[in-house]
Formats: sequence, C-alpha cells, structure tokens
Amino acid sequence: MAANIMKSSTTRHLSALGVYYLLVSILLIFFYTPHNLMAQNTTKEKQQSARPNTMTEKTNPNIGKKFPEVKDDSLEKNPVSLPDAARGKVTLIAVAFLRESQSQIDSWLEPFVERFGNKQDFTFYEVPMLHWGYKFMRFMIDGGMRAGIPQQKHKHVVTMYGDVEKYIKALNLDLRNGYAFLLDQEGIIRWEGQGFSTPETLKALFENAERLAK
Repeated sequence: MAANIMKSSTTRHLSALGVYYLLVSILLIFFYTPHNLMAQNTTKEKQQSARPNTMTEKTNPNIGKKFPEVKDDSLEKNPVSLPDAARGKVTLIAVAFLRESQSQIDSWLEPFVERFGNKQDFTFYEVPMLHWGYKFMRFMIDGGMRAGIPQQKHKHVVTMYGDVEKYIKALNLDLRNGYAFLLDQEGIIRWEGQGFSTPETLKALFENAERLAK
C-alpha cells in the first residue's frame, strides 16, 4: 500500500512537472516566434558589411546626440544607469534586439575589450533590449546569460526590459541589426557601427576611441 501511495505521489509530481514545462514551452513559442520570423532575413544578411559612421559624418543624425538613458540591472544584479555609469570614460555600448544579433555585437565588443579592456580610461557595456513583456521570464533569460558569460563581464551586461520602441525611434534603429555606439566622456555618441564589424570599421573604431581619450 505504501508503495502504491509513493507511486501515486511520484506520478502526480511528474505530471505537475510535465504541465509546468509544457506551459513554459508554450510561452517561449508565443513570445519568441515573432522575433524568429523577423530574424530570418538576418541570416541572409550575415555577410553584409557594417556601416561605419565616423565623428565627421554629417549624414548620421545620431552623431553628436546624447545616448538615451537606459536604466536596469546588470547581470551582477546591481542597478545601472547608462550613460551616467560610464561618465568620464570612452565607452563602447553594443545594443541588440534579437538573439541572432549576438554574433554581430560580439564582433565589435571582443576586439574592443581585447584592445582597451585593461585601460582605465575606457569601458564597455552590452545592452540586450527586450520588450517589457519578457520581464516575467527575466529569471530564465538572465540566468541563461549568467551561465554563458564569464563572471568578470557580468557587470558590463545590462539587459533592458521595457519600451524598446522608444530606443528604436530615438536612434533610428533596425531590429534585425546589432549596433555599436562609441560615446565620449559625457555620453555623447561620436561614432556608430552596425551589423558585423570588418577590419576597416574596427580600425575606424579604434582610431576614434584613441582620439577621444586624448
């Protein structure tokens, strides 16, 4: 009898887990499907060169504009307000809206960190931007990021859960692309790149960063 009770309890427990994982799967499909459909074109454009925007380019309205305020918690679970948190330093902020854009922003961040990561006049932030509707899944999303990102970089990753459209309009962004914004010590955008970096655009990024630090 005891064995039957234990078996029944175990069965109910497994059924409950099954329902839980089913609900999570449905929610993930519901929230991620629109983004995945939108991101199909990203794969086709993977070889597209980044658009370099230098400090002197007049055609980019973002140059000379203060980076819009982003307030949220870092992966260290500490509140961060950008660009104020980087005030006094030359800063690279990499922004992405889709998981498929991660390799794009990595192509900017990794070379920048390798070159300037140990210099006190420079810093960097990775800012994934997600609609506020994802916030109830934050423990899963941030937990996955913490598991996949080295701990020493957790303070540099600030996932924004909120009004994504506000930033898209303010900076004239395309959801399908990742972006690299180089800010001066006052939080003003002085250079911008998008998509995948190239040797030429990385050279421009480094030259502008070094000029700003002088």
